Amino acid sequence: MAGLLASLAIRKALEKLSSYLAASLSASSSSPTSGRARQEKDHEDLRMLERTMRRIHATLHDAEQHWNIREESTKLRLKELKDLAYYAEDVVDAYEMNRQKVEALKAFAGAASHKRKYQQESEGLFCDSHTVAITDELAIKTRKLIERFDEIKYYSDNFTLSENDGEIRLTPDISGLQTSSVVFENSIVGRVKDKNNIVEKLLSKRGDNLASPVSVMAIVGMEGLGKTTLAQLVYNHPEVCKYFDVHAWVCVSEQFDINNITQSIIVAVTKEKCDLSELPNLHERLVEEIKQKKVLLVLDDLWNERRDCWDLLCMPMNTTKLCMIVVTTRSEKVAKLVQTMPNFYNLECLSFDESWLLFRQVALTVNQENAPPNLVEIGKAIVRKCKGLPLAIKRIGSMLRYETDEQSWLEVLENVLWDMDQPWNEVSPSLELSYRHMPVYLK
Repeated sequence: MAGLLASLAIRKALEKLSSYLAASLSASSSSPTSGRARQEKDHEDLRMLERTMRRIHATLHDAEQHWNIREESTKLRLKELKDLAYYAEDVVDAYEMNRQKVEALKAFAGAASHKRKYQQESEGLFCDSHTVAITDELAIKTRKLIERFDEIKYYSDNFTLSENDGEIRLTPDISGLQTSSVVFENSIVGRVKDKNNIVEKLLSKRGDNLASPVSVMAIVGMEGLGKTTLAQLVYNHPEVCKYFDVHAWVCVSEQFDINNITQSIIVAVTKEKCDLSELPNLHERLVEEIKQKKVLLVLDDLWNERRDCWDLLCMPMNTTKLCMIVVTTRSEKVAKLVQTMPNFYNLECLSFDESWLLFRQVALTVNQENAPPNLVEIGKAIVRKCKGLPLAIKRIGSMLRYETDEQSWLEVLENVLWDMDQPWNEVSPSLELSYRHMPVYLK
């Protein structure tokens, strides 16, 4: 989040600086020769500042959008760049204040009676009649900023560990975990009505579009709400299994690679390895397996917002007798893109009673019915703070599974949602994915 704010700050400052440099460049050609060398030197420093700011902005933008940073050295370098971004904003704002002061003085000098006062107050603010002077203080700050950037660059070049310094210890990336269709239904709480609603919709459809046998149902909701679990329940429902000839479950996640997804569908359908890599060959192979059959396809965690990519992925499905596609997504925009049924399925949070039942299942495994009354009351307070999110309830409940001390439960109640790394370290990569796809104003 700090990276986003710094990136926005420096972008704003860049717009101001670029606008000034463009204006001063056209004005300098007609300026007198006196003081021109100093003026050109100061302007060159500002141009260097502009280039430096663009590099900082690009680095912060890429870090915010595409990287999950773990190395402390990289975190430090980014923090220093963020600090430098705010400092650069201050430098540009200082010039902007000078410029505004000059404009005000010009307006003030319109009356002849104010001319002497105008000349006194404007002294040092002009380098000629066309442009605003870069004061000594501003010039010093500009050079200092460039020096600090060079210092960060030197640190990056000379204090970064390499393969020669040792063996890299790899940390598992849990953000890339794949889902599957397997589910233990007896452990699921509060989704019976949702499951039955979707099953009814799937089995009542015979293809909404006369031009295509493909129908799409989107399940939409925030991270941790249970979209995947609901899709698993639907996928494994006995009537659904019986109705469709072919079943396939594919976890899509952030990278929408049509070749890889099509290959995964083929593997899911055939239960055999697929060595094909070219899309025409993959399409032909998939058509062989699904042509004139009733197909159920689940695409879990979809993020793609391009219609052309979606249409290309679905092209082989048009050869089926009927193809029902269930999509889970956190994005309403994605749901509206793919949905063919009148409305997407907006998944709601669990009720308090359902939340409490789930929490008891996880946290009070030993003795659910005869749990100590004090722990029950604290547990209910914790559940209220989870606001019906199944993932949060399960993560926090698992922390307390073998805790019988009241103080431990109270500490969780008071701190867990704000201060404690556990259990949020297991959720945060997914939340980061949702965050990266938000519009800037929501971030």
